[in-house]
Amino acid sequence: MGDGHGSGSGSGSSGPRGRRPAITGIGPVAASGVGPGPFWDSLREGAAPDEAPLHDPRAEGLPVEPLPLRRVDAARVEQLLGSEPFASLPPDPELRLAAAAARLALEDAGLAGRDLRDAALVATWEAPGMDRLLRGLFQDIAGPRASTVSPEEAFLRFYDRHKEATYSTQSFIHLHVLARALGTRGHTLFLNNACASGLYALDAGAALIEAGRADAAVVVAAESPRFPTKPLWFREAGLHATDRCLRPFDRDRTGLVLGEGAAAVVLEPLDAARARGARAYAEYLGGGFNQEGWKVVVPSFAERFHEEAIRDALRRSGVEARAVDAIVAHGAGTSLSDAYEARGITAVFGERPERPLVTALKGRLGHTLGASALLESVALCLALERQDIPGT
Repeated sequence: MGDGHGSGSGSGSSGPRGRRPAITGIGPVAASGVGPGPFWDSLREGAAPDEAPLHDPRAEGLPVEPLPLRRVDAARVEQLLGSEPFASLPPDPELRLAAAAARLALEDAGLAGRDLRDAALVATWEAPGMDRLLRGLFQDIAGPRASTVSPEEAFLRFYDRHKEATYSTQSFIHLHVLARALGTRGHTLFLNNACASGLYALDAGAALIEAGRADAAVVVAAESPRFPTKPLWFREAGLHATDRCLRPFDRDRTGLVLGEGAAAVVLEPLDAARARGARAYAEYLGGGFNQEGWKVVVPSFAERFHEEAIRDALRRSGVEARAVDAIVAHGAGTSLSDAYEARGITAVFGERPERPLVTALKGRLGHTLGASALLESVALCLALERQDIPGT
């Protein structure tokens, strides 16, 4: 289904082992569209990627020049969260995006309002709680009293003003708040492994279903790179698209454009889903994962970790390479990452095969970092349902 550059990589596929995990609900929240219908329609427009809009941190009191960012429709998200138990969620942007995606997925699966006390929750985003904490710290540093107080007074002031935000950088807080809002009371797990996080989370949720640890699992991923530290880091690393257009695998690609987004899926045993008359978008057969351990954003061309992850996914799922019809590639739009990924795909499936079709969707979504793999897996579910695949 995809892979992550950076510290983790993975590739997913679908099929039976023990209790067969099936995806019965999806919840995409993307800059291009919120909800399955708008999200799919945006992917099928087929136009060349346009320039990403600029996000101006100065409008939020941060003295940083505008940076390209594909942002979600905030009003639509707040509409989804406008009633209890969602209305009282903390202001952390990833948490709110995740809750909106999870609500959509539960409604799509026909489980909204049902007793979910035994359901599992698996969540992932890259820096839980850091957006709120960093904003508060910047306001303190830039404030008029910053240079006129003693270290003791400064620490006490910091603690008093930011104790909740500091505490909320612990991932279990976000799990607790999200589980309480969704009504899930079963196994909970928070993961973080760069852009492959969503596939790790999907694999973990499927394992809980297969092992009989849960009769339903909500898997959710989110990212909101609005605070400028992360976008600036990517720009200083030379990874930003100089033309503000993310062009996966294009010979004229110049880099990535970040995006805000979230995705959720509901997993259930296939037999149980059929018994209650639920639609199954796909089965999940297994994934291939490894840890490259070289550079954070640059793959090691001396190794073949991406190819190995694909072969591992095929082996674990019992699917032959020639049976694969479509691949949603990571397609980050950077010169080295795309070349490395293309090498892995062609090593397994051959040069210029008629199948599988290969597409990459970040040109329309932006690179949503920790949410990207699950968001693009949701797109693949819709492609399977509609027997159609969006172009790159």
